[in-house]
Amino acid sequence: MKSIRHLLSLGLLACTATGFAQGTAADAQKDPVLKAMLAELDRSRQSLQLQGFEKPFFIEYRIDDVTEFDAQASYGALTGQNEQHHRIARVVVRVGDYKMDSSAGANGRGDGSVQLASTENDPIALRYALWSATDTAYKSALREYTQKQAALKSVQTPPSANDFSEEKPVVSLEPVTKLAVDEDAWSKRLVEATGLYRSDKSAQAFAQEVQYSSGRMSARAQNRYIVNSEGTILRKASSQYMVMVTVGGQAPDGMRLERSYATTGLTAAQLDSAEKLHAGVLGILSSLHQLHDAPVIADEYHGPVLFSGDASADLFAELFADPIAAVRPETGTTARTRGPYQSSYQTRVLPEFFKVTDDPAMATFEGKGLFGSYNIDDQGVPAKTVDVVDQGKLANYVIGREPVKDFPNSNGHGRASIGGAAHPMIGVLHVESTRPSSADEMKQKLAALGKDEGLDKVYAVDTFGPELTPRLLYRIDVASGKRELVRGGSLDDLDQRTLRSGIRAAGSDTYVDNIPADPPATVLAPSLLMDDITVKRAEQRNDKLPYYAPPQ
Repeated sequence: MKSIRHLLSLGLLACTATGFAQGTAADAQKDPVLKAMLAELDRSRQSLQLQGFEKPFFIEYRIDDVTEFDAQASYGALTGQNEQHHRIARVVVRVGDYKMDSSAGANGRGDGSVQLASTENDPIALRYALWSATDTAYKSALREYTQKQAALKSVQTPPSANDFSEEKPVVSLEPVTKLAVDEDAWSKRLVEATGLYRSDKSAQAFAQEVQYSSGRMSARAQNRYIVNSEGTILRKASSQYMVMVTVGGQAPDGMRLERSYATTGLTAAQLDSAEKLHAGVLGILSSLHQLHDAPVIADEYHGPVLFSGDASADLFAELFADPIAAVRPETGTTARTRGPYQSSYQTRVLPEFFKVTDDPAMATFEGKGLFGSYNIDDQGVPAKTVDVVDQGKLANYVIGREPVKDFPNSNGHGRASIGGAAHPMIGVLHVESTRPSSADEMKQKLAALGKDEGLDKVYAVDTFGPELTPRLLYRIDVASGKRELVRGGSLDDLDQRTLRSGIRAAGSDTYVDNIPADPPATVLAPSLLMDDITVKRAEQRNDKLPYYAPPQ
């Protein structure tokens, strides 16, 4: 699906991920939350000015209405279950003008104020929270603006871009979403899943190797209301559902081991069925047992490593997603952005056979709902499909409403956490190869690289844990292709330089990595073959084993 940018004025239609959300200013008055926000915004526009000081040129009100359900289970028993509903108001006030405003002042506090808001639709209660946050935000903006003016006088190199971009107002009212989950059924499913290590006959043989078995089901329905002094009126709806089961234990030498299984969806119906969840948990119990008996990596290795699509998606999420976000550089510098790619515009950051786009309007991929999908960002700008990398070269950044050199306008990637400030961030990052290889070809190329370097063994990473630590790492015999699971490994040489120069091939597969962060994101990535990675023994301390067996 291609995203379409509509240059809208009040009363027109706006495209959303769920279809076409019709909306006008008159329609917004029918929503009690938006009605209260618009009334208070109108009052602030007319009355908010301290005598002798700047009047705001931009005011934004946002209310995040969030309903969450959370259930936890351990060892085959429920440990907690709760549902909560809350609202958080965030107010942004900017003084000055689009060229130079109060944002990113000398002390770096920013331009927003947060206040808890009533969960009831009482107009005065809602407006009171907005009024309180507006007063605080305005005082802060005046202080920041004065300090910023003083700081700029000592800067030899003036900013190369405006502080804030001018954008067309948008009106879009998506249908209100509600939490839809059978809480009791999912709690029972968690109980069953976390007790499989002792209830399923195929896992009972190694049940004593399991030191913990825990599960969590989390669901969130969020309605985000945004109005600003430019005329934008938004009601955005989103939801995410996730189930994760984690099992862990120790190897005979005391090394900590852990495996996890997760399923995600935009609705509860998109989560794995009971049968598939059951099979997935049995799979991680089996692999935990295999890790328990696996040998520890011994000698340090330098050579080719094959990364599955799962592992590749983690690499791009950790090493690539943040650097392509255009964050304004320090005042007085000539850099375009901050981070590893601040000077990489129109230079090669990946091999020439790579194409990378960020398309937030892509709602599904091969039937799977994508967490990072949206059509209008959290600053009221319709999302554009951004060609980030073309033939290996960095062609664009994902940008919010704080421009950087050569990029005066947002491309609809200003995203915000609940109650948080908006900042540039990926939505649906799609990594593709123009010369994809099949799974068999990737294995053959891995073996060929190892043979060319005179190696008897090569390595493959199936899954990562935190901080790109391999959880499933395989040592592969070059001659026979036999795979052997090993444990205790860590990787070196994984950075942006490796992405630029170390990738030799990419697979034809695409792994969907839904990242349940706040805000959520999605990375679509193929398997990767890298030519020179260091695999070595992880620097970790092994703990003592339990003094006696667990209960049966």
